[in-house]
Amino acid sequence: MALFKFFHATKTLEEDIQREKDCILRIKNAVSQKCGIDNCIDYDDFTVAFAGSKDNMELLLEICTQKYDGKKYLYASVDDEASWQEWDFDNVTEFENNIINHISNRVNRTIKTVIQKEKHKRYQVSIYYLDETTGEWVLSEEDETDNGLVCFIAANKTETVETIKTYKLEI
Repeated sequence: MALFKFFHATKTLEEDIQREKDCILRIKNAVSQKCGIDNCIDYDDFTVAFAGSKDNMELLLEICTQKYDGKKYLYASVDDEASWQEWDFDNVTEFENNIINHISNRVNRTIKTVIQKEKHKRYQVSIYYLDETTGEWVLSEEDETDNGLVCFIAANKTETVETIKTYKLEI
């Protein structure tokens, strides 16, 4: 019986690996089509960068499988700053589309991130992109919380942090 479980586990692992590969391929193709880019940096079958260089990969997407509540789901992260769990979405298409939008909104753009913290009361992240034609910053994403636990951890002091980053592929 143990031998059967071993082969069954191998089959399941192969299915998980194929599902991860298929997911990353669909995301790569969609971002490429949406942004009009031909290249990206393939690190391995489960990791791809849409900006930076081979030595300094940025917009680095990693896909893996995680178990949650007895089922297996896809998990994705970009630059260890943003992450998605498939179980948070109605289906894998919705999961992938959310990742595609996140990456596409940054490829070949200059991005300003403004984090406003009010000690233990409020935490807000605003993302802007630089409109190349007008030179104006355009708000593209905004997220805010006043959740006590989140603010206790993330907003441990009152401050505003602003970063500006340009995401371009250097091949």
